[in-house]
Amino acid sequence: MFATSCLPVFAGQQHQGSGLVTLEGQILDSACALDASSAYQVIDMTPVPVGRLIREGESDPHPFSLRLVKCSLTRPDPARPGHYLPDWEHVRVTFEGLTDREGRSFAALGSSQGVALHITDANGQESIPGVPMDLTPLAGEDMVLNYVLQLVGNDQPMAVGSHRAAVRFRLEYY
Repeated sequence: MFATSCLPVFAGQQHQGSGLVTLEGQILDSACALDASSAYQVIDMTPVPVGRLIREGESDPHPFSLRLVKCSLTRPDPARPGHYLPDWEHVRVTFEGLTDREGRSFAALGSSQGVALHITDANGQESIPGVPMDLTPLAGEDMVLNYVLQLVGNDQPMAVGSHRAAVRFRLEYY
C-alpha cells in the first residue's frame, strides 16, 4: 500500500521558486493488488424467520469474494539489484472482528439477539476471528478467493430485529 498526504505549498514573492512538500507513506511488499471492489463490500442479508434459524441453525449462504489482480510472483531483492528472492507461492487470509460463540464466529450487533455471523471458504474451512486460514496457492496474474457468510445461532435466546457487523481481513503472502 502507498499512502500520500500533502501539506499546502505557499510561495510568496520573496520566496518564489522555493516551497515545502511533506510526504508520508508506506510501501509493503505484496504479490498481488486487491481489486477495488473487493476491498470494501456490503453484504445485504435477506430477512430470516426466527423459526427457520431455530430449526436449521443457519441462514442461506451469502457468497462474497476477494479478487486478487496483477499478481507477480517474482520478487526482486531490493538489497541486491539484479538478484531475486524466492518467488511468492501462497496467500493467507485472516478475518478479524468482534467475536461471538466463544470466539468461533463474528458478533452481530444491533437489535436482533441470539445470532452471530460465520464465514467459510470454498473448501468449507471455517474462519475463526483473528486466526489465519490455511495457505492458498497463488496461481496466475488474477485469482478469486471465494467465501460464504451465514447467520448462525449463538445458543442465546433469539429476538427479532436488525443486525450488522464489521469484519476486516488481512492478506499475507509467502
